[in-house]
Amino acid sequence: MSVVSWREESELGTWTQLVWRPSPLAGLVESISLFEGKLRRRRERYYPTGELDLIVQFDASSEPYRIVEGQPAAPFPPLSLAGLIVAPVVVEAPVATSRVLGVRLRPAGAFSLFGVPLRALTGNTLDLHDVIGSEARRLGERLEEAGTDEARLRLMGRWIADRLAGRPRTDPCVAYAVSEIERAGGRVPIADILGRLGASPKRFTRLFEEQVGVKPKLFSRIVRFRELAGALRAGADSLRHTALAHGYYDQSHMNAEFREFAGMSPGQFLAATPFPESLSLAD
Repeated sequence: MSVVSWREESELGTWTQLVWRPSPLAGLVESISLFEGKLRRRRERYYPTGELDLIVQFDASSEPYRIVEGQPAAPFPPLSLAGLIVAPVVVEAPVATSRVLGVRLRPAGAFSLFGVPLRALTGNTLDLHDVIGSEARRLGERLEEAGTDEARLRLMGRWIADRLAGRPRTDPCVAYAVSEIERAGGRVPIADILGRLGASPKRFTRLFEEQVGVKPKLFSRIVRFRELAGALRAGADSLRHTALAHGYYDQSHMNAEFREFAGMSPGQFLAATPFPESLSLAD
């Protein structure tokens, strides 16, 4: 088990974080992480990335994380499942020190893990008890009782692997389409993929939305925007050249995507402070 650990002390706050990317779950689970610390910049802005999140808050009864923008304002349940987002969401952290375990799930992993149509989760954050019943309580208790944080990561990895065993996987046509969209950075025409598959557009779109959470064209846009945001954060060339390189008609087209997905202009995005090892921004 190769766990990456680091400590952050900056204007954003002070915390330690463990991150594990289990290779046996590659393609299904992006990462399993554990955060412990306190944020000074308590509001965190998330934009669509094409992934889902399973979140476990320890000691959440005292002060939970809260959604404050982008979805109905509400506290996160102690164990929650956040579906794909298609618009920016702002989350506010507790004032006090907090401990949170998070699992970043690819759509294929979430579909197999929970066995529910992912379109029902899109744009929503649900109590995990409403998705898997009493198993959520047992999982929470086992995580609380684990002796160390690394043990909690391992326990979560085993729980996911055990639950996935023998469960239905993503339809091969959907899995191929997702792979091609990801490979091309969201810049492959869906009609081309349908042509290769010989699939009925109506049936394929319905199946894709059920097993991924959004329709193919929107998923492609989200993947393209995620790639664009990553390139800009890495110090890409001019906005115009970056827009064209990522398949936008022009800079105005890119600006419109920024307003829809991030709730800000590209310039505001570049001026914002990113959280380290994260696709979120201090708000």
